[in-house]
Amino acid sequence: MKVTILGAGTCGNIPGVNDQMPPGFLVEFGGEHLLLDCSELIRLRLTKIGFDYGNIKHIAITHAHQDHCALAHFVQSHLCVRTWTNRKTDVDIHVYCPTQIAENFKSVWNFHLPGKKERLLPFAKLNFHPLSNTNQTCKIGSGVLSARNVYHSYGEVDSLAFRLETPEGILAYTGDSGDCPGLREAAQDADLLITEASARIGDNIASSGYGHMSPADVGRVASESDVKKVVLVHYTSLDSDADMIADCRSTGYKGEIVVGKDFQVHEIK
Repeated sequence: MKVTILGAGTCGNIPGVNDQMPPGFLVEFGGEHLLLDCSELIRLRLTKIGFDYGNIKHIAITHAHQDHCALAHFVQSHLCVRTWTNRKTDVDIHVYCPTQIAENFKSVWNFHLPGKKERLLPFAKLNFHPLSNTNQTCKIGSGVLSARNVYHSYGEVDSLAFRLETPEGILAYTGDSGDCPGLREAAQDADLLITEASARIGDNIASSGYGHMSPADVGRVASESDVKKVVLVHYTSLDSDADMIADCRSTGYKGEIVVGKDFQVHEIK
């Protein structure tokens, strides 16, 4: 399994401090491709690594915040690029997401493209799989994708963590989350946990408050869930990489810790 980081940043950029793009990850396994989170301009980042985004057929989105979900923009571009390259536009695209996104996407599309008739849209081919509060699993080639509800935005935003089990290994991912049972279930025995670390070092309130983790929060989750490797993403860069790793390590976590960067590649073998 190969994971390319398309964005290790947050919803904002601080000049001279954090110039990384918002979250997005391309997962390649067993001949399949899965896009984890679909943030602003992710198509340009896919193009930069030489991946034809017109071939994306599986998208998993953690929650509806704009730095994780710009699905309408991506779908329009996906349709355009396939049209311009003389390919079928009615291909199946599977979207694994919170119920909130599945139920409201049509309104979001109409907001961005008023006047477009539904016959121009691939709604019959845009297959939503709402995974909130369910034990449902989704088969993607040789992999099995599942989701757990996680705590974020004071619990007011429908948010998920994903778990992808493949013959190559287990990947867990959360876009935004505090330390909560759903996250720990998704992360249990994972070979690789890619997780947000938005809260500053020493912030002991964010996890149970708004729903963001500090590196130490991540370390506790990883240690107690027997995670082999952690990649910290979705951070502000206001704390140094070395300090973030040390804070994560201070919890007793003994596995590998990496501070994620745009276009890093991680493999599970």
